[in-house]
Amino acid sequence: MSAGLRASRERGGKAQAMATSNSQTGMRGFVTPGSEIGIVSGFVLKLIRGSLTLTQTELAERLGVDISTVQGWETGKRSLTALRTADLLRLRTRLITLGAAPAVVVTLHDAVEADGILSIAISAGGRSVGADMNPLGAAVHRRSLINMITWPFTGISPVPFRELPRTPGRGPVANRPTLAHADQTRFFDHLLATVQSSGAANSPVLRRQAMYLLGFDQRVTSTQWLAREHERTFKVATPNSDLPGGIAARSATLALARRGDSDPLHYFIKTTLSSEQHAAANLAYWAYWLGEITDLYADDTYLVAAADDHSWSGSRVAAHLLTHLDNPVHSPININSMWTLVLAKPDLLKRDVNLRAQTQKRVEQALDEGFSGQARDELINLRCAVQLADR
Repeated sequence: MSAGLRASRERGGKAQAMATSNSQTGMRGFVTPGSEIGIVSGFVLKLIRGSLTLTQTELAERLGVDISTVQGWETGKRSLTALRTADLLRLRTRLITLGAAPAVVVTLHDAVEADGILSIAISAGGRSVGADMNPLGAAVHRRSLINMITWPFTGISPVPFRELPRTPGRGPVANRPTLAHADQTRFFDHLLATVQSSGAANSPVLRRQAMYLLGFDQRVTSTQWLAREHERTFKVATPNSDLPGGIAARSATLALARRGDSDPLHYFIKTTLSSEQHAAANLAYWAYWLGEITDLYADDTYLVAAADDHSWSGSRVAAHLLTHLDNPVHSPININSMWTLVLAKPDLLKRDVNLRAQTQKRVEQALDEGFSGQARDELINLRCAVQLADR
């Protein structure tokens, strides 16, 4: 292991310890007293209770707590971020013994961390928080956590909850954690202040992750800032050696694509991802984002080593990309990434018959969508790769 990779892993361990410590203290010292929110973890607990077909009273009895405690947890008024780590672990264990799906229960960790991040941002509002105290800069986050953070804004349920059975209740059933409009505004005000701060300039991962989340803001001011950032970034081509810089540009273009401007994303694919080094870093980032690379890292410098790491199979990345091949926002980069993944791991389609069949199906469906230019060429290349792998 290189000294740089070892240092990154050590920093990652410290970042994980910091996240655990923050969840133990309810982010005290970072958040205005009494302003911790628990909407995400509370909503997750409510969904878990519903899957168990238990009332709040019944769950309280089985957990050995007052019904007011369960009610406070589920509404977010008594945030689960204030629980000690040992108590949170006991809660998770008890929910599993009651019959809740373990894959769903373990998401409480990400839900609590999402609440902590939301609490800090909302408490700070239009002010930035020092890079050494901002959890957006403590570690490179994965899809599972980001989906929890953005759930109140998008209404898109994280994967573990999409097939979760729910007990019908009285009246309309919410499909997301509810965050007041004023709090949403404060959250995005904080992100905008963060990306513009001098502190973020010295913490690239903080700036990049804040920038990515800023893409979920519907205000014109955020769109204009992202557009200026894209223009500034691409005035000078990202060097092949600057793999973290390529991932930062990736985040900026995806944020703009989410707001309806896909030209920067096409330009990024045509220029930066045409580099073999950046294409490999993009695949490594996918593997980390989706959990195929399991180590936790504190910053994007891990990409230097991870781009040459062939220990991850690519199956999880391929399955995700195929599912989202015709995504209206991300389809250009998903198609490009799937093609470069097949090039990088030529045995992937040969050894997995089911993946090969799924690739053939999804590629034909995507071609019927009428893609043109580079995306269509790459889809045709994928079709040929499937045919060759099937021989």
